[in-house]
Amino acid sequence: MRTLLTVLLLSAPAAAASLSSSFTVPGHALGSFGQPESATEELGGGAAWSADGAQVYTLDTTRVLNHWRVGDGALLGTRRLAPPAALPDAGPWPTTALRLNGTQGGALQLEARSFRQGQPAALSYTLKLQGGASAPPPPCPSSRRVLQVCAGAATLRAEGRTLTWTAGGVTRTRTLPAPGRVLALALNAGGTQAAVLVVEPQTDWGLHGRAALLLWAGDSLRRLSLGPVLSGTPARLNWTPAGWLLAAPLHDDQTGGVQPGEWLSLHRPDGERRWQLSPDLGLRGLWPSPDGQRFVTIRGGSVPEVRRTVDGTLVLGLGEAVAAAVPLAGQRALLALQGGGGAGRVARLQQGSLRTLSPLGATALAAHPDGGRFAAAQGPDVRLHGPRGEVLRRWKASAPVVALAFTPDGQALSAWTQSEARGEVRAWRLNGTPLPLPAGTVFPLSSVLLTRTADQGGPQATHRERLSAQQPGGPVLWQTPWRRGSLSAWPAADGRSAALWSQHPNSQSDPVITQFWRVALHSGQAGPTLNMAPTTRDPNSGWTLAALRGDGRRALLQESTGDGCGWGLYGFALADLFTAQRLPTPPGLASGYARRGGCGFGVPLPQTTFDPDGRLLVQDGNRLDWWTIAQGVVPRVPAGNRGEP
Repeated sequence: MRTLLTVLLLSAPAAAASLSSSFTVPGHALGSFGQPESATEELGGGAAWSADGAQVYTLDTTRVLNHWRVGDGALLGTRRLAPPAALPDAGPWPTTALRLNGTQGGALQLEARSFRQGQPAALSYTLKLQGGASAPPPPCPSSRRVLQVCAGAATLRAEGRTLTWTAGGVTRTRTLPAPGRVLALALNAGGTQAAVLVVEPQTDWGLHGRAALLLWAGDSLRRLSLGPVLSGTPARLNWTPAGWLLAAPLHDDQTGGVQPGEWLSLHRPDGERRWQLSPDLGLRGLWPSPDGQRFVTIRGGSVPEVRRTVDGTLVLGLGEAVAAAVPLAGQRALLALQGGGGAGRVARLQQGSLRTLSPLGATALAAHPDGGRFAAAQGPDVRLHGPRGEVLRRWKASAPVVALAFTPDGQALSAWTQSEARGEVRAWRLNGTPLPLPAGTVFPLSSVLLTRTADQGGPQATHRERLSAQQPGGPVLWQTPWRRGSLSAWPAADGRSAALWSQHPNSQSDPVITQFWRVALHSGQAGPTLNMAPTTRDPNSGWTLAALRGDGRRALLQESTGDGCGWGLYGFALADLFTAQRLPTPPGLASGYARRGGCGFGVPLPQTTFDPDGRLLVQDGNRLDWWTIAQGVVPRVPAGNRGEP
């Protein structure tokens, strides 16, 4: 499929920054369908087919609805849905989750879930595809308490362990033996056969247990053991002409939660399994086409896939997800893209079009200072590419790579790696030879090594940190004083200075004032201090560095929050670290990216980077916004107060 991009050119009056262009890669944002976070987490969003099976609608947890043509995977349209008026968000952050359950008569069948007066609430409704007006609710509603499916005049209900099947004017009732729990129901097209997926807990704690498929025909009820241990959360079971199609969340023995990939399988009408896809593929959910020949599933919480029902093989992916973006000079960028079937590629974005440089996937990228070569990593695999995308070198890190960066002289590559136990910095020469690093090395590596030391030697045995600088293998050049709490640093791309930030020494309660300042890397001379006070009473909120221009002067600061459930972004602010002054920031940049994520909403956190020309790139999911920073807004710096060596 040829990827198309939307190019938006904007004009704005002179200001500290103005949005100059925007590019959108067709597809859903990385992780926007959500990932299982606990044993009670359900797949967000969903998919639905048009009546003729030629088109598909996909809805993610950010409420973005994409409309696809199945024949070639073309994106036909995009819109963002709002929650129904009867179950709105409880405040400025999203609290109402939407799920897409099908189409009927030119309308989408949706379910909204939230809380009303502190109690769980659900609402089934339909939304007309033309005009967006609400329509009457679907005629066969289902809820968390009562599962129900319909086929013509036939209905199958499960309330607790009681099954009720009405077909041909006859009602049959069965009670499941304890401790069986119903996860999903299905009827064949005529309503003459029924299937029930149950889980039979093996312990007196948790919802997980062995899976079984109950096949009901007339007065006969057969039980087939499926083998896997399911999490006990809702699953999907559908009838197709090829048999019963199943997708069920799997229990994770190590975490006690849910595995990233579900159990997907097809069973003949008599229950015999025809195929089963490995949970390692990371597929979740399934939505069959009207004729049952194909189905949609979601890979890695990011990319919808169309697959054949008869054997489960991939037909095509619907769009791509941007996994990483690195700006280049001239409003260009390197993009790591994830597609259907687990495919990936590295492409260069230039003048509104994408050109594939490498057919190899990546989750982290870095551009070499020469503007041609680049590094890419996927998992622990690290690659050095030439200007045309050819692989020059490849080696393995000791753990999956999260981020990459070249040193200012381009002679070494550093990486932040993350294992289950801890995060660590690793570095190599460009031939893949590892570089020895002292404990506490700060990422990314620069012209000198920065190391962080921490102990409990502060007042009342509180945590404190300090930074040291040294030439590789040489003595310590300088050290900062101890700072209460954490002390963070980000070296500028030119290797001459670094931005440092920490809480104000006199802060007594949360949220704290954060101090930012610039330090010369080779001498340790510090510049003036910028104090950033919180704009909210949120005790978990605070200011941090979001991006630093290559010369270390211009900075983008970010106010955000986070707790055990999710995170929030309150806004951005531009600053001049040479003069320690906050700069005018237009509303579109200051507050236009504010949002909350987590807690069942796979909202992308914007990633920000300055390009070699001094423009700011904001990657917001699959959209890339370029902000041009005006050069004349910085006040003159008084002599002797530049904070420079």
